[in-house]
Amino acid sequence: MAEVDYPADTVRMFVPANPGGGTDAGARVFAEFFEKHSDATVAIVNQPGGGGVIAAQSVARGPEDGSVLLFFHAALHTANLFGQSPFSWESFTPLATTSAVNEVYAVRSDVPYASMKEFIDYAKAHPGELNIGSQLGGTTQVKGEALNAATGGAVRLVDAGTESDRITALLSEQVDVISMSVANAKQYVEDGQMKVLAVINSQPDPMAPDFPTTTAEGLDFSLPLVMTVYGPEKVDDDVKTAFTQIIKEIEADPEFATALQKQAQVPALRTPEQASEFLSAEQKTIAGLLGK
Repeated sequence: MAEVDYPADTVRMFVPANPGGGTDAGARVFAEFFEKHSDATVAIVNQPGGGGVIAAQSVARGPEDGSVLLFFHAALHTANLFGQSPFSWESFTPLATTSAVNEVYAVRSDVPYASMKEFIDYAKAHPGELNIGSQLGGTTQVKGEALNAATGGAVRLVDAGTESDRITALLSEQVDVISMSVANAKQYVEDGQMKVLAVINSQPDPMAPDFPTTTAEGLDFSLPLVMTVYGPEKVDDDVKTAFTQIIKEIEADPEFATALQKQAQVPALRTPEQASEFLSAEQKTIAGLLGK
């Protein structure tokens, strides 16, 4: 495998999250393989404040030589659409997508519906009875809106907080369905406490290949949480050229998928051009679901 000549010797990658979470873990795996397949060194800079705004500010007007990068996901879209951030994906130069975290729609094991079709039929027959627990203002609200749309607006979205809060709310019967990570859902399914209606993706998750996907269940949406690397608003052309080469080298490295699997993530590699197309479509999908 070739070592790509990168324009900057040292890269600072700003991550709008605390160390130890999924976004930080994805950034660190990508940084490891970026170093492996280029001649650059990468330093992770965690800047969790402001819902991503502080880290975005650190990068948006940064140098054009590829030495400053932002590592984020669809929360960039939602924060902008909800008026919480002035930065959209178009405020930056997309350089790559790297990995994805899949989530599922989960319900308690004692409910009378065991599939997505049965859930939708039940919701339509009992309008206003069921609640979707989401974290309002974030990416889980988008997933909640998508499911609500599938029921024809028969369910209600309520703010149930973070994933751990949503799990507690579901098991204590405060809400009826939540989105949550595949890794956590797998544990609760094995313990007999939950049932999974669908993975919110068009592709099965390798960690739980038996979980059906939303598209297999007849729902026309796929919303994995895709990790993305951005450069400043303007970057030199040789940065994009180098990224294209580095992404291709990482894609050919089987150890990348293995490293991601340990973090409950899957590869989702795209070059700068492919990333731009993906982000444009992702933003439009999210805006449509939020009625923006």
